[in-house]
Formats: sequence, C-alpha cells, structure tokens
Amino acid sequence: MGSDKSFNELIGIAKEIVKNMFGEAGEKILDYLVSKGYIAEERIATSIDVRSNEARKILQRLSDEALVVPDRLRDEETGEALHIWRLNNTALKSFILNRLRKTREKLELLLKYESEGSIYICRTCNRRFYIDEAYAYGFQCPHDNDVLVEANNPTTIANLKESIRKINTLISMIERMQSGGGKV
Repeated sequence: MGSDKSFNELIGIAKEIVKNMFGEAGEKILDYLVSKGYIAEERIATSIDVRSNEARKILQRLSDEALVVPDRLRDEETGEALHIWRLNNTALKSFILNRLRKTREKLELLLKYESEGSIYICRTCNRRFYIDEAYAYGFQCPHDNDVLVEANNPTTIANLKESIRKINTLISMIERMQSGGGKV
C-alpha cells in the first residue's frame, strides 16, 4: 500500500470481514498478526485467548484466502523450529475485494428474488418462502400451520439496494488505492 493510512484502512476493513467470518477469535488472531507480524502455532493458547485447534482452523481458512501464509522460524532460546503464520500484506487488498464481491453477488441474487419473485411470509413466525416453496406447502407454514400471505417487501428491496450501493462504493475506493512501495 502506498501509505500507512491506506494500509490501516485496509486492516480495519479486513478485521471487520474476519470478525464476520470467524467471530471474536478471528479478530483476536488478526489483531495479533498485525501487531506482532507472526503467530507461532505452538504458542497460540498462551499468546492469545483462543483455543489452539480453533485458531489453527481459522488460520487455515485465512491461508486458503491467501491472507496468511505458513512459515517456519527457529526459536533463539530453545533452538526448536516453530510453525508460524504471517500476515500476507501483499494479498490484503485482494482478500478484501474478493470478499466484498462475493457478498455483493449474494445480495444481488437476493435482490433479484425479492424483486422478481413472489415472496410469502408466515405472520406467526415471520419465516419467508419463495412461491415454489409456498406452493409445495399448500400456502401453509410447515412450522406452525398458519396461512402464508404474499409479502409486500419494498423496505427489504430498498435495504438490499442500499447495501449493494455501499459495497460498490467501498470496492471503488479500495480499487483506487495505490499498490506498491509500502506495506501492502
């Protein structure tokens, strides 16, 4: 990233994404990686308050997304080889853009269903059903047998459009950030 400000903005966005994906444990891991540069598998439980097996699963998933990379480091005191994970600064921007694009695709699909398809709702439990599901259930809720009624959903559609607009704005802002020369 061209500047520390841009890098910090990207880290903030990445933390939000990781927290949404993995909860507080993911956020703790990313915070630790940002502050220390790496995390040793053998010392996860003592370094941060996250169970080792949970942390390994999160780190593996983040590695699948290329946000972290595995490495080895020799402990200077004991001489033992440590299995470590490093934050992949060069992939930070791509990770965020890929996640935002996936979210946008899901929201656009949901918007399409909400806009084009008939949605039915149970007034008792507020579960929503597409027309083919409602038809299959005989327009009765399978959970409480209440009659399913067609939902008028302009608020949901407006909220989806606004969320997509915000994601598009964020994607444009991130794409304009200059790569190279800095931390990312």
